[in-house]
Amino acid sequence: MKILKNPTLYFALSVLFFASILISCKKPQSISTEDRLTYSTDTIFFDTVFTSVGSVTQVCKIYNKNEGVMHIDQIKLSGGNTSMFRIAVDGDNGSSFEDIDLYPGDSLYMFVEVTVDPNDETFPYIAEDHIDIIYNNRQDKILTAAWGQNAYFHGGPDALTPLSCHEVWNNDKPHVVYGVLEIEPNCDLTINAGCQVYLHKGAGILVNEGRIFVQGQKGSEVVFQGDRLESDYQDVPGQWGIELDFQIGGSQGPDIYTISRGGIWIYKSPGSVIDYAIIKNGNTGIQVDTTGTSAFALTLTNTKIDNMAGVGLWGQGAHVQAVNLLASNCGEGCAYLSIGGKYVMDNCTFANYWNGGVRTAPAFALNNYYKDINQNIQIRPLYQCKFQNCIMYGNSATLQDFGELVVDVELPENQDYLFSYCLVDYENSTTDSHWDNIINHQAPFFCDVYNNNFHISSNSSRMIGGPFNSGILDLDQQETGFWKGCYDYTGSCE
Repeated sequence: MKILKNPTLYFALSVLFFASILISCKKPQSISTEDRLTYSTDTIFFDTVFTSVGSVTQVCKIYNKNEGVMHIDQIKLSGGNTSMFRIAVDGDNGSSFEDIDLYPGDSLYMFVEVTVDPNDETFPYIAEDHIDIIYNNRQDKILTAAWGQNAYFHGGPDALTPLSCHEVWNNDKPHVVYGVLEIEPNCDLTINAGCQVYLHKGAGILVNEGRIFVQGQKGSEVVFQGDRLESDYQDVPGQWGIELDFQIGGSQGPDIYTISRGGIWIYKSPGSVIDYAIIKNGNTGIQVDTTGTSAFALTLTNTKIDNMAGVGLWGQGAHVQAVNLLASNCGEGCAYLSIGGKYVMDNCTFANYWNGGVRTAPAFALNNYYKDINQNIQIRPLYQCKFQNCIMYGNSATLQDFGELVVDVELPENQDYLFSYCLVDYENSTTDSHWDNIINHQAPFFCDVYNNNFHISSNSSRMIGGPFNSGILDLDQQETGFWKGCYDYTGSCE
């Protein structure tokens, strides 16, 4: 062994040696209530499209980037032993793990597994659970999600998933949407007749300066609905629709807010078309914002929008043409056409007999202004707006709070809109130039509003419309000529 003969050098090395021992033996600092664990992901997503019974494993790492020991009280699957998922923590399998110490700079592996039989019709299209991590008087959640039955799956955990530029959906398998799909500028999505589109909570389709073409047919409609298949969810509103989260800083840290938009959200489209669609059980059915050209941003024909928690059709400064539209039973309103625009609607029925609670909005509203941040009124013009042979009525017509048709228009003498041969519940006069042959405060003859049968039950004169719509077909493909709303009178409620 070599002996150092320089005492000064020996002393210096000794100091460094003992200092390194002291550093390595230094006790971790105490944690504070602000200390947090961090994770490699907040969503464990299984996006494999299974072709046979299969098991897939994903991993999430849990990090302690604090200077103190983080004691984890519990890691558990929310669904417990009944969950479709399984977890393993540090090599141990189970559904719950307790009393784990994670030292500063250390990490913990958590493996997650799911087994899917795509041919099992009891398996949901999208299986979800979450893993709870409980520590330091807080509870974090890691979402787990997996594709289920045989279907076409679109989207993922990202906020926005662009579609292929000229994508086509066919009806050989269901289509399941997770998250927000974007039709990018100058691109289009074609959905062919008979497609069944199931949308997860928070999911929807954003048409961003592109086009959507929904090409349904009578008896082979394109159906948009939630992805919960249980019978208890058959008539539950609010199951889907675009939800966007954003942060606003506060004194205690950022607050997260969620805003809801249309399940089909059309922005500056040069000409989308929806024909023979059924849109049901969402938040807001169709939202049309800001037209980029003089053409109609949306042509909407032979379509039913039903049982939305919010608004059936929401326009904001938009250009929309609609024929044979049935918008019914929505928690707020069947149609809200706001901030000006151009709307041409023939033989449409806006019938709101919502029974899910007290409504605070009319079945149909037309508006041409908004208030800016300084509470100043900003007017956006209505032009070439015509509502012909339409019905705007509902079960609030007997109340005093508001009529089922509200026209909230600034400077009406300068606005170009006309209601002609319509049956409405309107609180003001219908004698000026904006009104022509109006039936007011007289209930329509519907077959059975509480079973969604809005066919005409009587050939009463109040149901007869104007002469200018002869030759077109109604929503049942019956030739109509004189009737208000989306259905002909046939003498039968079948």
